[in-house]
Amino acid sequence: MEDSRMSWTTEAENGIRGLPEVEDARILVEGGEIREIHVITGSRKPAKLIVKDVVGLIWARFNRRIDHRVVGVVRVRPQTNGSPRPEASTDGPAPLAEEHNRIRFASVNVYLDGARAQAQVELRWKGVLRMGSASAWCSREAANRLVAMATLAALQEFLDEDVALGVEDVDLLRVGRHEVAIVALALLTHRQEKILTGSCTVGRDVPQAVVLATLSALNRVIGGLRTKEPIEYVLRPAST
Repeated sequence: MEDSRMSWTTEAENGIRGLPEVEDARILVEGGEIREIHVITGSRKPAKLIVKDVVGLIWARFNRRIDHRVVGVVRVRPQTNGSPRPEASTDGPAPLAEEHNRIRFASVNVYLDGARAQAQVELRWKGVLRMGSASAWCSREAANRLVAMATLAALQEFLDEDVALGVEDVDLLRVGRHEVAIVALALLTHRQEKILTGSCTVGRDVPQAVVLATLSALNRVIGGLRTKEPIEYVLRPAST
């Protein structure tokens, strides 16, 4: 049985290495279940798309479902002598002013399954991507609140544990000919609560406007909050 498991993981590692953007891969198994997959790439392809390829390959070729959160991507680039070295960014380099001044929007997705909705938001800070998610039984209109909650979940990856954030309200208002997303947040730090508000004009994408309004509320104070030094990636065990 052990030989069979080892044979499968070895074959899976070789399969991942066969992806066009992957240079090397390692799979860690615990109790017969995949707990971590480490992927090394030199490609400029976004890390989330490489993760999607890995998850799809495991499912299509080996008929096994894995949580995308167990896949960690490390990007390397060649030095002048030809040997690779780690690159700070998981999704291409960003200008220094952008890396250090503000937390930036990367992506947002909202998934609807009947009356259940899930929001996933990716943010970038100092060249590192973090993802937050939130889900609940709610209407399509109420999903905007989930987007704000997912944004805060991603932000918490950059902040110290003593900083607590909550969504007070999310609304879409008509101002003249334009629709505007308004987000109100509650910030609790050092036993003091402060209400923060941010806004963003809605273009074609309402969820993106909600994320940007949430960041607008926080970017003015983020420099005064205690933060964690971002690392290349975070591996979490798959939910059982």
